[in-house]
Amino acid sequence: MSHQQLEQSVVDLRQQLQHMKVLQNFTQTLSQQGENVSEILWNVSKDAVAHLDLEDCVIYLHDLKNGELVQCSAYGPKNPYEREILNPIRLRLGQGIVGSVAASGKLEMIADTSKDLRYITDDKPRLSELAVPIFVNDKVVGVIDSEHTRVNFFTPEHRDLFVALAAMVGSRIGAARFEEERLRLAKQDPLTGLDNRGSLMSDLQRRLEETISTVAVIYIDLDHFGDINHVLGDVESDKLLRAISESIQSNASPGSLCSRVGGDEFVVVFDGDFLQAKIAAEKLLNGISKSRSVGLHDKMSVNCSIGVSMGSRGNIAADIINQADFAQSEAKRKGRGQLCVHDSVLANRRRREQRVAMELRLALESGGKDFFFHIQPIFSFPQRKIVAGEVLARWTHPEQELGVIGPTEFVQAAERTGNISNLSQLIFSKAQGAIERWKVLVPDFLFHINVSPMQIQQDQFVPDLLRVLESAQIPTSMIACEVTESALMTNDAIASEVLNSIVRHGMKLILDDFGTGYASYDRLRRYRFTGIKIDQRFVKGLLHFDSTTHTIVNSMLLLARDMQLTCTAEGVETPAQIQALENMGCTLMQGNGLCTAISEQVFEDLITPKLSVPQ
Repeated sequence: MSHQQLEQSVVDLRQQLQHMKVLQNFTQTLSQQGENVSEILWNVSKDAVAHLDLEDCVIYLHDLKNGELVQCSAYGPKNPYEREILNPIRLRLGQGIVGSVAASGKLEMIADTSKDLRYITDDKPRLSELAVPIFVNDKVVGVIDSEHTRVNFFTPEHRDLFVALAAMVGSRIGAARFEEERLRLAKQDPLTGLDNRGSLMSDLQRRLEETISTVAVIYIDLDHFGDINHVLGDVESDKLLRAISESIQSNASPGSLCSRVGGDEFVVVFDGDFLQAKIAAEKLLNGISKSRSVGLHDKMSVNCSIGVSMGSRGNIAADIINQADFAQSEAKRKGRGQLCVHDSVLANRRRREQRVAMELRLALESGGKDFFFHIQPIFSFPQRKIVAGEVLARWTHPEQELGVIGPTEFVQAAERTGNISNLSQLIFSKAQGAIERWKVLVPDFLFHINVSPMQIQQDQFVPDLLRVLESAQIPTSMIACEVTESALMTNDAIASEVLNSIVRHGMKLILDDFGTGYASYDRLRRYRFTGIKIDQRFVKGLLHFDSTTHTIVNSMLLLARDMQLTCTAEGVETPAQIQALENMGCTLMQGNGLCTAISEQVFEDLITPKLSVPQ
């Protein structure tokens, strides 16, 4: 080996050792580096490349949103100051040598750029270029690009080193992006892109700890979205939810946190006073009402109920959220499609509801001695004969402060606390002895019992009911189970089996509050209902000689006749309503205008001598 060759070997060896040292140091640095992509890129361009005695290095990343390559970090003339790129350029895929490498996924080592028409001058012209793609999961995410003023400067050793650097960078970028996505999903609702409940609670708590004034919380719950979802299907409903989330974001006050906390529930949080909160809530209410689904259902709109609460420094996030949620529930009680503010009156009502729920639980655990039942008769027309009766729960609390608690109040409490099944079983157990006696007096009589949505989701409901009937020797033909459409909005498979089982065992199945949902006819077609009840709001409309209401009620009666279903008008209050219903051919009616819900003894006295009401 000649002296010259020996010197060249020593130079090559030193260069290889230098490259190995750079790779070793870079590997150690990467192992200590955080999960920030920007940190990784600056580490490559400023620390690794700077130790290779190169003139410059610029790293590009692919901006997926704009479809361009963007200069993200640099070493050399493009970066005279700390982490600042002078005049950063953007390249399209396929544009220039860098764009060609990104498009093809193949590195390029250009010996003389003056002979390559693709070459694009950046800060100044150079004669050699080495561009190496960065891969993540077999996709090009960026390019490491280095240039030199000498022709044919870059060697195969440079190429191999840059390939190794690009591989390590790609691996670390992939890990960093995976972690970023994991953290994003942990804080974000995957369907709408809004923050989720966890992110909401932490952000609200932080605001409550830092605020010097007040924080507004707006709780949004879509009205009848279960019905809408049934009509549209999951795919179209998801599109509608995304449209609603976009409406919320566009109409929310600047600086607001917008989150989705449930299937059709959203919360908006921002720093503001009561007046600002009310204005913001009204804007959100109007914006959501203009949201539309897509495709064949582009005329279907959705309304919402909104609750507003205010928090101040030191408050607990969960308490403020619960207050807004309670106000939203009050808005639904008042008729939906409106907003309600949590104030002292509502706070007192909430305390009462909590008290009733607690007392209900205690009463049920102690055997429910303060509960009893009433019967509201159902009359057939034109004979005005009592042919059926609805079993209704009643509760008189021993403490004077509570006294007689209305059924709406304690039934809602039972549903909220998951005690509705226990309450239903208790009332029926109290009534079964009387029904056993009455089956002799009125063998063809029909007793209506209300079945809650929770019971419809329990596959043991029918077997448990059958055991009670068998022990009391009550024929199943004397029982009619009333269910509302809301009971059919959850697990369709279980609901279908329970409802079909009711009919299969000889009981009647009645769809209560008919006409109040989006898909009443579809329910009748899919399930084996034997009768319907016209909701009292339609019966009430007959008082005002509303032609639309008359048409709706008449259509219900015609539908029932065509499908061979019984049809009962409930909530009948006046002779005028009775006459109007009779004129339309309604043969079954129920309401205080005929007979209020009465006690066991009064009902027995009524049916014992005769089965009709004196004229």
